[in-house]
Amino acid sequence: MSNPLPRACNTINDLKVGMTFEQPYTVTDEDVQKFGEISGDFNPAHFNDEYAQGTRFGQRIAHGMISVAKFSGIFGMDLPGLGAIWASQSVKFMAPVLLDAPYTAKAEVIEVTEKFAKFRTTCADAEGNMVLDGEGVLYPIPQKVKDNMGDELAPLLAA
Repeated sequence: MSNPLPRACNTINDLKVGMTFEQPYTVTDEDVQKFGEISGDFNPAHFNDEYAQGTRFGQRIAHGMISVAKFSGIFGMDLPGLGAIWASQSVKFMAPVLLDAPYTAKAEVIEVTEKFAKFRTTCADAEGNMVLDGEGVLYPIPQKVKDNMGDELAPLLAA
């Protein structure tokens, strides 16, 4: 199996305030298990139904960082895309992410400088209720690097 290719390669010159990208997602039990293995976080609020029923949420919830990780895919694949480096992220968890429920991660360009772009990062449930709000700073691929890639760029991007 080959990995998917980035769908975009935006430089700082390509980014404009107001540009957005949205990614629908659902967190499954398998996602929670994999994240627990990667992070070492096996809090019973994420893994144990009986324990979770006694919490303020009344059921198991996903690790909040799984939703934050959705922005890694957005930033590296779509906006800005290939060559982007994620420099910082702030995040406020506003509500739990429930297993097997639909959510949408959205990145919106809110500032563009000579060197970096700032994004508002939000996740919302199907009714539009925000579960996460934050800001990320990205360094898109430098224009000179993209220009120097020439014919080598096309095979690195999805058709």
